[in-house]
Amino acid sequence: MDALLGQFGEAIGVFFAQPTVRLVLDMAIGYVVVVWLATALWAFVDMRRRTMNPIWPYATAAVVVLASPALFPLALLLHLIVRPRGTVAERRMSALRDAALDAEVDRSICPGCRRPVDEEWLICPRCRTALGHLCERCGHAVGSDWDACAWCGALFVPPTGVVRADL
Repeated sequence: MDALLGQFGEAIGVFFAQPTVRLVLDMAIGYVVVVWLATALWAFVDMRRRTMNPIWPYATAAVVVLASPALFPLALLLHLIVRPRGTVAERRMSALRDAALDAEVDRSICPGCRRPVDEEWLICPRCRTALGHLCERCGHAVGSDWDACAWCGALFVPPTGVVRADL
């Protein structure tokens, strides 16, 4: 049995001693090392895009490097699990989009033509729909559907013949 194992070991030694096999093995090892270091660089750049913290990119790259070429796929998987969901730029864009949508919702629109109007306008400049009137007591512009002035508290009497429907 020892002779058989000795012959088998000798055959493997002869196989790996061939220059072509040695070159292929060296190239494979070199490829794994390059991919390992490229993964560390990618993790560094990716984390730098996803956080404003200056330490996290270095810590992420260090974890990938310290994981060794054999375990770097696990370190990469860990990075993919714990990294922030979006980049800093994506989060800024989302915040700007939300602010723009909030501003759009808060904007007053004319009931006649559905165009944006200013809160202080009394008449829509496009369709001439009455948007409000001036308070007789303090002079502030108030909405046409208001019952009282928000600035001075004056009560408004609806014009005769107008029936108000409260919802």
